Amino acid sequence: MLFSNLIKDKYLRVIAIISLLVLFLAAIIFYLALGSTPAPIIIHFNEYNGIDFLGSRWDVFGILLSALVMILINLFLSNFLYNRERFLSYIFVFGCLLISILILVVISVIINVN
Repeated sequence: MLFSNLIKDKYLRVIAIISLLVLFLAAIIFYLALGSTPAPIIIHFNEYNGIDFLGSRWDVFGILLSALVMILINLFLSNFLYNRERFLSYIFVFGCLLISILILVVISVIINVN
């Protein structure tokens, strides 16, 4: 099985599910707020220079997709290292949660700027 060690450990399983749910929540929040906007979306805003980067809604979904890939890589590494170094496995899974929370903050900032 692909993530057999993550499924066995209760803490790793719960944190992995929470991190995926937070990322899914960020995608739903973005889709409900700005999903049907045809106008360009402000992706990056600098205090001194103003708007730095405009993009479409697909660029934001690209941010979400890259976060999902990072989370899946971390979960794979956590599963791979579980039997050798359990502490490092926990660090990778909590890194997944941190990535998900940061992406949720990024999505909320993009929504507030637009």
